[in-house]
Amino acid sequence: MIYQAGGDTKIWGRKLKAKIVGQDDVAEHLDNGWYEHPNDVPAEPLVGVQTVSPGGDTTDQVNMGDVSDGYHTFNELYAHRVRLFSSLMHAYSGLSWWSRKHSDGEEWEGWVIAGITTPEGEITYHLPVKEVEFLPEGTELELGKEWDGHEASDVLDRLLSLRPAIAEPEPEPEPDPLVKERKKPGPKPKAATDESDD
Repeated sequence: MIYQAGGDTKIWGRKLKAKIVGQDDVAEHLDNGWYEHPNDVPAEPLVGVQTVSPGGDTTDQVNMGDVSDGYHTFNELYAHRVRLFSSLMHAYSGLSWWSRKHSDGEEWEGWVIAGITTPEGEITYHLPVKEVEFLPEGTELELGKEWDGHEASDVLDRLLSLRPAIAEPEPEPEPDPLVKERKKPGPKPKAATDESDD
């Protein structure tokens, strides 16, 4: 069974289309907006996917920034990433920089290049020029630093290198066999009393 958004069948609390197809036909249907599991069906259409109305007519393509995972749109997530990075630049202002120009002097209208020099290498993002007012003062460079070839996966590792090193706990010292251990102070034992049998 495969699933698609829309329809009148209530499946796991959502109205979906459901269809039984042969195993040989599954791949073709998956390429055309069907899903193998009801949880995989997005609440909103995906970027560039043309939706089909019940009459069979296609509708306009979806604006990529408006696509949502049901909680946030891509536009919201991107705005959060931009603001989080500018805030991280403030936290590491001594390692941060930004420029209106790339290292080769190229300038992208409406954008700046911003980075943090981590112990593992550079992290860089293009930020909208309207974010400049939120970047740390005194970090602007005439030209951006040269790109070192880092990719998205490198950024994840390099971000972790900003964490302070966590020292291993010091091991307990071994007791010195020549030093007598002092007894801890405590109440003195009571003296025994003599009771006679008279």
